[in-house]
This record gives sequence, C-alpha cells and structure tokens, in this order.
Amino acid sequence: MIRFNVNNKFNFLIFFSDLIRKIFGGDRVKRLSSKVKFILDKEFLKKRKKICIIDFGCGSMEIAKEIQNKKYIKKIIGLDVYEDNFKNKKLIYKQYKQLSDLATLKVDVILIIDVLHHMGTDSAYKTLKKLSKISNILIIKDHFEYGFFSRHFLRFVDFYANYAYGVTIPSKYFSVNSWEKTVKKSGLREVYVERGFQQHDGLFNIILDEKYHFFSLLKKK
Repeated sequence: MIRFNVNNKFNFLIFFSDLIRKIFGGDRVKRLSSKVKFILDKEFLKKRKKICIIDFGCGSMEIAKEIQNKKYIKKIIGLDVYEDNFKNKKLIYKQYKQLSDLATLKVDVILIIDVLHHMGTDSAYKTLKKLSKISNILIIKDHFEYGFFSRHFLRFVDFYANYAYGVTIPSKYFSVNSWEKTVKKSGLREVYVERGFQQHDGLFNIILDEKYHFFSLLKKK
C-alpha cells in the first residue's frame, strides 16, 4: 500500500515498482475496495445510520478514498505510524505509536487490511481483543501460508511491497488452522469468511493467486 511522506533514496524504485504493478495487474486497491464495499453494504445499506470507520494501518488511505462516497459513511479515520495531516470532508489521517493511543476512540467498524500479520500472528488475538474495545465490527484481510515454501514466498512478496517503507517483514503468516484458533482466542465470532480472494489481475494473480488471500468479518459475541 502507498504511504504518506515517502521522501527517501527509494523514490525511483517505488515509482518503478508501481509501474510494474499497473502493467501486470498488481493494483490491488480496486478489488480490495470492492470487497470492503460489499461487506459494508450487507451490514449497513438498509440501516438508517451514519457510521464511522477506522482504517487501521491505512497507508495513504487509498481504500478509504475509494469507499468514502457511500452515503451511510459519516467519517473514516486513517491510522498509521507515519506523519501527515491529510484530511478532507470525510477522511482524516492520524498518526499513532501504540494501541493504547486509540483508547479514547469509538467507531462502528475497523478495517484491518493486510496489517495483522505484520503485528505478529501469535499475538494477533490480543490485537483483535484490543481493537474490539473500540468497535463491535472488525473487517480483516490477510494471508494464508501453506508450509515452508509458501511462507518464504509470502515473505519475499512482502519485502517487494514494503522494502522502501521500513515495514517489518513477518517471520510467518496465518494458516487456516492458526487463524481459526486466533478468532477463538480473541473471543469474537466470525460471521463471514472468504478463503480464496482474488486480489490481483493478470500476471500478479498467477504468481500470487487466490489461495493466499482471505477476508473475515468478526463481531463481538
């Protein structure tokens, strides 16, 4: 995901990487945004309620920009570790350093898009517990690994996507089994899950196909 305030020696490589993505189907924002819209519509389209959303680990809020025009969305707060003061009518970006910084927030939905594995899969249930104190609904997109080879393949892909931004590359990812255990330990209930989400098109989808991606909707019991 694109980040705010990237002014470093990697700018040319970032430009070249983004160009490769556009040519070979690596732009994932539209597909991710469409799925987020689909899930939100099922929850809120028929309700007479304006909602507030946190986009946790938002980067430069590319997904938030795509979904902001939904009539039931009042505000989207983007949270990440980078410094910036971006905002418009519906979107506002805030920097945070640790989860305790979010204790005073209260929203309807939290988006956690390809962020949870960077925070550690073994402790992910703790993160979910803390975030569920802020919101009753969590929408997660993340990765599945299927053994040694796929784990290191995903690590390579993460390195390609994040090397310029100083993002920590995880040592492992969720398996189907470890994700189910994470949900159970979090004390939340999974009301929707999609295993095998097509994130990319073209060559990127061939290389990093559907089996590596999943969506999950968690709610408080």
